[in-house]
Amino acid sequence: MDISAAERYADVILKSGVNLAAGQPLLVRADPANREFAGVLAGRAYALGSPYVYTVYGDTKLELARLSHAGADTLSYVPSFLPGLYRTYIEENWASVALTGPEDPDAYEGVDPARLGSLRKAMSKATREWLEAISSNKIRWNVCLWPTPGWAAKVLGSPDDWERRIWEVLTPILRLDAADPAAAWLAHDAELKRRASFLNGARFDRFHLTGPGTDLYVGMAPDRVFAGGRGVARDGRDFFPNIPTEEVFSTPDFRRTEGRAACTRPVQVNGTNVEGAWFEFEAGRVKAFGASRNEGALAEYLSTDENARFLGEIALVGTDSPIYRSGRIFHSILFDENAAIHIALGNGYTECVEGARGAGVQDLLARGCNVSLVHVDFMIGSDEVSVDGLDASGAATRIISAGRFAV
Repeated sequence: MDISAAERYADVILKSGVNLAAGQPLLVRADPANREFAGVLAGRAYALGSPYVYTVYGDTKLELARLSHAGADTLSYVPSFLPGLYRTYIEENWASVALTGPEDPDAYEGVDPARLGSLRKAMSKATREWLEAISSNKIRWNVCLWPTPGWAAKVLGSPDDWERRIWEVLTPILRLDAADPAAAWLAHDAELKRRASFLNGARFDRFHLTGPGTDLYVGMAPDRVFAGGRGVARDGRDFFPNIPTEEVFSTPDFRRTEGRAACTRPVQVNGTNVEGAWFEFEAGRVKAFGASRNEGALAEYLSTDENARFLGEIALVGTDSPIYRSGRIFHSILFDENAAIHIALGNGYTECVEGARGAGVQDLLARGCNVSLVHVDFMIGSDEVSVDGLDASGAATRIISAGRFAV
């Protein structure tokens, strides 16, 4: 690892990503394979005035041992201290960095989807308050990635000279080739804000997405807003939830999705790679679905709770995205969602519903904002997919034409 390059990237995450304040504790969640870079993040955080950096490692090998050997009736067990621990992060206004980059991106292949679903559902229930805090921007949070040999080999097709080759791919995507990466992210943020401003001014009643295998209508509500780039946390400070980010997104009216959507990229569902997924919607709900690979994992996800079959997000991404232009599949939702238009099945973003901060579950549902234990993005965009915004009369405005933004 090039320490100077790692520190440069860490500064982007801490200064532009979570906008770490002096005196603010930092939570880092990471894979053990990311330990070296987690140490760089901690060092830079302390230099910026953080009093405490707490790193939590999610060990895939230990989880696989549990999935392989634990009794089925024990997979829903979650330690009683866990909800309180996450509540502490929220109440004390910690900044949070989720450092992705698995040691083995295919580790969950072949795992019983029912057992994995049981484990993940229990964890989602225990950390629901955390999910709500993230979706409403109560705290400043960021999801980023540090490459590992196993992940890089999957992206590149071979492990040969992996570190040099993967950074040749990642450097322009992360804008680390700019003289001032933080300033480059701010300039990019301005373009995302321009696109969101156009959509918010237009107040489209619904969106029509068309392409090979896709003919989908996504209904909106009058109180919906689009966001993109930096968000604003409860304490008033700006932050980037994702680095990289290329999307403008909103929360649809979960009751108003109709038609068919075909996925254009694989997606990890509960750690399992699902390929060739498709969905048919009626009155908002997934009424039929399929996949060419690991359909069982998709079925288990959709059974997490009743609202896992409804949309919680629509996100518009142009094929001008440097992630899409790289021509790579990244097998990372952070990167792949920012390569293509996507929809998310599951929980909606309350930050995209005017006046919804602090609203209860029943109020959110009554306003058409989905509430679920889960949220997974499914990419349905490509250079063959177009998007029209429709007003209440059905008049159409072309938003994306053959993958590229037209506005």
